[in-house]
Amino acid sequence: MSDQRLLTIPTFSIMLEHHTIMRDIIREMDEKSEPYVREATFISRLHRYIQGQNKDKQKQLRTAFSTENLLAAHILVDKDEFGGESRLIFDRSVIGVFRLFDRSLFQDLTDVALKIQLGGIRLLLAKFQSNTLLFSDSDLDFKELIDELFHRLSELLNSIRLNLVKMQMINQELSEASELAAKSDNSQVFSVLQRESIEKISLLLSRHILPTRQFLDEKSRLTDGPNLFECLQSLRSQFEHHQDYQRSTAMLKYEVSFNSFHSQISKVSQSVDQFLARSKKRLKQFNAIEAAFSDLVKELDETRHNLKRSQIDGQFARDNGSFLGLMQQARPKVLRISSSEAYLNNVVSDIEARVADQDLLENNRYVDLVSSKDDSTERRLERAECIYNLVKQMKMTEYQDLTLALQRRLKGNLPDYHFIDLLEGLNFLMRSNEMLDGHAVKVTNFRNRIVQGDTVYLYRKIRTERVTQ
Repeated sequence: MSDQRLLTIPTFSIMLEHHTIMRDIIREMDEKSEPYVREATFISRLHRYIQGQNKDKQKQLRTAFSTENLLAAHILVDKDEFGGESRLIFDRSVIGVFRLFDRSLFQDLTDVALKIQLGGIRLLLAKFQSNTLLFSDSDLDFKELIDELFHRLSELLNSIRLNLVKMQMINQELSEASELAAKSDNSQVFSVLQRESIEKISLLLSRHILPTRQFLDEKSRLTDGPNLFECLQSLRSQFEHHQDYQRSTAMLKYEVSFNSFHSQISKVSQSVDQFLARSKKRLKQFNAIEAAFSDLVKELDETRHNLKRSQIDGQFARDNGSFLGLMQQARPKVLRISSSEAYLNNVVSDIEARVADQDLLENNRYVDLVSSKDDSTERRLERAECIYNLVKQMKMTEYQDLTLALQRRLKGNLPDYHFIDLLEGLNFLMRSNEMLDGHAVKVTNFRNRIVQGDTVYLYRKIRTERVTQ
């Protein structure tokens, strides 16, 4: 390593420019659950990275990432020797910055980490209840405790938010991996991937999701002291008692925020439970099929080596149970769409009609549309365009019930509003990325009702979520 030294800002700038080095180092630390990295591992990773750089860049990287320079720049807080190995311990704030670059590096919250966070909040609550403070900003001890309290609550809130994002991402990745495994033609690949998915998702559930959900449950009762919400309520009472209503309101806002996370993480937990149930069922079915196939192969070999046997004995099917009733099942019928002239004519006619309608709507050529009875077609297209313009002007945000929000806009701006107008507006909105403005559409299983005259319409709620890049 180089003997040259750089200041903290130039060193950190180089580390940010080549952040993949630190990203791999942090992932190595997380996989081994260690708060340090071995110096030999660090040097090896750096050496592999600089091989693809020019000579000037290699010299710069050796200087910036040298152990002596990182210690002098206060990026490393310590270097020690343990078990014959040299270990490097990075400043936690530095590690935190690099974690922001990659969702997979967000710090996991375990039961132990959450209890440590709660213990700190309980300690601060005890000091506020000790009757030794003046509850005035002029009291330096009180001011210091207030700053520490809000710092801890904000840090806990952010940790849970990032952890929730990571849980959702891991859950999605494992679900997709499981689906790919189910489609694999190789039985061994399916078996291995399915078992690995079950192990990983089970670990995620037991170590992270369930402890966090219990921590955020306001109804949970802990033997060693008050839970998070009880602490926040006690703090709110203390501030109200001393007429500090601004900080009392802040405690209430924290309660609401933590409670909202509980509902979100409960949804992740339910999704994980469903994933595990599906995966275990698939694996059970796969093992049953494999066992039956193995027995069938043995019976088949008997027919090949035993000249007295030309067929598999029916007792095999009766003993196994997997093949009973198989011959009674009708064979699937082939749907020959490609050879059906009528079907192809219908497809072509439908495409031509849709192209003509789209061209007509875009050019506003309503005068060309004359019905043999009245002008209902023209008025319908004009109304559709009016609905389109209203929906296009609608400010898109994170709606819990997009259908209801859209109905309120259309109902107040359209004469003779009817439920069919709402369906038209939803159709425009769901098909336009421009109107969605970077929001993802989630159709939920929660139901709501809309009343139109004497008719009640039942529908599933549609939620919109901002897609973060």
